Amino acid sequence: MSVVLIGLGSRGDVQPLAVLGGELVRRGVPARVVALAEYAELAGRYGAAVEPVGAELAPALAMARRYRRVAGTLTGQGWLLRHWVRAVSEPFADAILRAVRPGDAVVGGVLAAEAAVAVAQAVRGRAATMLFTGQLPTSQPESHCFARWFTPWATVNRWATAASWRAATGLGAPLAGIIREKLGSGEPRRGAATAPGSHPIIVAASPTLVPPPRRLPPLARQTGYLAAPAEELPADLAAYLAGGAEPVFVGVGSFTPTTGAEGLALLRDVAVRSGRRLVTMAPTAADVGELDDGLFAVGDVSFEALFPRMAGVVHHGGAGSSQTGLRSARPSVAVPFGVDQPYHAARLAALGVGPEPVPFPRLDAPRLTRLIADLVGGPAAPEFAARARDVGELVRAEDGVGATVRAMRDLGLLPG
Repeated sequence: MSVVLIGLGSRGDVQPLAVLGGELVRRGVPARVVALAEYAELAGRYGAAVEPVGAELAPALAMARRYRRVAGTLTGQGWLLRHWVRAVSEPFADAILRAVRPGDAVVGGVLAAEAAVAVAQAVRGRAATMLFTGQLPTSQPESHCFARWFTPWATVNRWATAASWRAATGLGAPLAGIIREKLGSGEPRRGAATAPGSHPIIVAASPTLVPPPRRLPPLARQTGYLAAPAEELPADLAAYLAGGAEPVFVGVGSFTPTTGAEGLALLRDVAVRSGRRLVTMAPTAADVGELDDGLFAVGDVSFEALFPRMAGVVHHGGAGSSQTGLRSARPSVAVPFGVDQPYHAARLAALGVGPEPVPFPRLDAPRLTRLIADLVGGPAAPEFAARARDVGELVRAEDGVGATVRAMRDLGLLPG
């Protein structure tokens, strides 16, 4: 029995599964990660085998840039995700079927939940869904990524979050459909295959960031963040960090290519306005390196190693960036765009590690300058720093990887 981990999505969807795959291999369980070819090196970095998919994330980012107003709405984000999943479903289906063997456990994120069930049923294996934020139906707003839409009525909230679960897993229906077509299997009753309680669900999110709901489905477990080990930073970046006061990190994760030269120009302006050295993510490989005395653009670097070297961290509020920011014990704040990012942004503020977030669409040079000043130099900055140290110590004590492996064994996803 081996484990196949389907990383359908961007780096934030791939890296935690790759970390888990590497840990399984170290424990003697064969593991394979299915991911976009552009993440093949990342997926294999931690020791698991990789099944690369001949598709790209770039078309989805290009559409998000082209349809910015549509992408700024929850409905539009769902439409863009489903459009991209449909575009990559054929190559993903082929890679998944190459990777899976009879009796395997198949684990997918929320977009691949239906696909994992479809292929596991065909090979008489077991399927599980891996979540990285609060998405299980609940009446508790602090435990759900769409907390901002909650009403004063618990029954309504539970109904609405159940509907959002069906919608989220339904975004992966095109991939599941192609897999069933290739396998010659019939269509299940809509939503039945991935309904909470029908198969194992693991919430691999820090309980500090994502408080567990009081009632979990019988086959659901919350384990903790799948943190990657820190890696050595590039020599030129290390030299930049040693060359002056601690910089502030400002980045928007996988959305970086959509910001392009315009984003770098804004950060140059902010570096001058704030008087702070900055580190950001490079929109293209050609932009990697020190761009100005006060701005360094990084490529594929370890945030686990970088964030603790920062005076503060400003990020987009993705699950991985939010949890890595907390682990760094440095003040952090989010500039969220959509989906689960506003939830993580609000949770960071609620934890007291940084000021109130500023939505990414409203971000300009004056607002970003003020946000950085508030985070690391304002009247509340000492309180943010002290709280970040306390929360960081708490989060680093969590063993998300070990707890996830134990939960998988308990749920029958691993031998023994």
